[in-house]
Amino acid sequence: MPEGRFGAPRPVGPQATGAMPPQHDQGTAAMPPQPSRPAISGTGAMPVVPPMGPTSGGYVPGYQVNARPPKKHRGLKIFGIVMASILGAIALVYFAGVIVFSGRFFPQSTIIGMDISGKTPEEVHQMLDEVLGDYTFKVEGPGLSLTLDATDMGMALDSQSIADGLLAEMNPWAWPYEVFQRHDDTDDLVSTLENSKLADTLTAAVEEANARGTAPKNATVAYDADEGGYVVVPEEEGNTLLADVVIDEVTRGTVNFAPKVTLSDAVLAKPTVTRDDPALAEARDAANKHLGGALSLTMAGAEKMAITADEIAEHITLGDDLSVTFDPEPLVAAVKEKVNAMDTTGATRTFTRPDGKAVTVKGGDYGWITDSQATADAVREALTSGAGGTLEIIMKQNAAQAPDEGGRDFGTRYIDVDLTEQHARFYGEDGAIIWESDIVSGKPADGRDTPQGTYYIKTNDGKSVLRGYKPDGTKDYETEVEFWMPFKDNSVGFHDAGWQEKFGGDWYVEHGSHGCINLPPDKAEELHGLLSVGDVVVVHE
Repeated sequence: MPEGRFGAPRPVGPQATGAMPPQHDQGTAAMPPQPSRPAISGTGAMPVVPPMGPTSGGYVPGYQVNARPPKKHRGLKIFGIVMASILGAIALVYFAGVIVFSGRFFPQSTIIGMDISGKTPEEVHQMLDEVLGDYTFKVEGPGLSLTLDATDMGMALDSQSIADGLLAEMNPWAWPYEVFQRHDDTDDLVSTLENSKLADTLTAAVEEANARGTAPKNATVAYDADEGGYVVVPEEEGNTLLADVVIDEVTRGTVNFAPKVTLSDAVLAKPTVTRDDPALAEARDAANKHLGGALSLTMAGAEKMAITADEIAEHITLGDDLSVTFDPEPLVAAVKEKVNAMDTTGATRTFTRPDGKAVTVKGGDYGWITDSQATADAVREALTSGAGGTLEIIMKQNAAQAPDEGGRDFGTRYIDVDLTEQHARFYGEDGAIIWESDIVSGKPADGRDTPQGTYYIKTNDGKSVLRGYKPDGTKDYETEVEFWMPFKDNSVGFHDAGWQEKFGGDWYVEHGSHGCINLPPDKAEELHGLLSVGDVVVVHE
């Protein structure tokens, strides 16, 4: 390899500047000559080397690479400075706008036809005062006629607060958007007036008018006695006023300062429930279902009391929400009380004997004994279910028939014992006498009178031994009889008494029994053959 091509660099003097390098074969470019480097001084400082452009061959020395900053970084910095300046200016403008519109109305703002763009509340206050000063107007409508002025409206005195209130409704922070919108503050004025003295004035006028008027009635469900059931009662129109609607219509009329405000029919209160409401039909049907529980309570097939639809309706309640409730308990309690009073044992009975004698008798153990609790339970079930119909009063003891007006509850078949006549008669089913006999009743002087009352035969077994006891408990008598037919417990009854010398008349006064009805033996035997357990015995004077 030739010396100087890849070896130590050759010194280049000033005279060599700009000289063309020697040409080499194969077109290979020669390495540019390197400048000589001064020796490093003893201070250790590197001498400043002036920048040199590339050699004619395009070579740049290594110590000159990136000697200046890139141009693209300088451009970003400039862009950031510009944007920061723009944003700062925008922020300055925005906050300036907030400050301005905190005390002034937005552009394109109007109120009752007046342009208030950019004006302060004080300026709007003056504008309102000029308009409101001598303003008077009339209000006419259904049941209402009055004349008001600005003072009645509370506008003349409060226009400053009205203006301040309108401005307070604005949002100055949204001014970049709001300045391009139209703003009609009339509705805000309406709202302000509705909460001012005008509202109080109109409310008082409406209350006075309503006191003279008739309020509307909603359609409802009610019991109609003539129809015998619940019906839908149609709604009724009225002429009372809705204060809030009156205030709204008057306020909207007065904000344009009309001399007269005529109220529309919208100010009239209207029924809120009409006859075609499906809930009414449902409530009607539910109530009528309870009316189906109407009952007829019978005794031996004869009606003794009834629970009518009218009575049931008194205990049906319709709520404000048209819910239907029925309380049967007052009716059940009434039934129980009345049924208790239907017992006839021991009751007074007045009747006419077949031979025409009028008889009144009290006492005895024959008659109806009701089961009032069981009957009340059955009534409750019938009412609750809506079944209704006929219900036979439940009894613990029955009689032959329901009591008539005189209280007679036994049939035509009975034994009539007349203590005054000292005679007994047995009437058959057809009312004819099938047996009769003179008797000896209890001895009155010894307190052994035969007890009066209405009884029934307890047994008819024939032979028996009768025993009597003194008050101290010792045996008084013991007698065997052939025919024993008791009617008061097992202590008083009919029996044969062969020891009696005679029967009838006043023989009983001195020779009376211990309370039983003494019969001639043959008559006792006849009666024994005719009697049945349960046959009625009426003992009377």
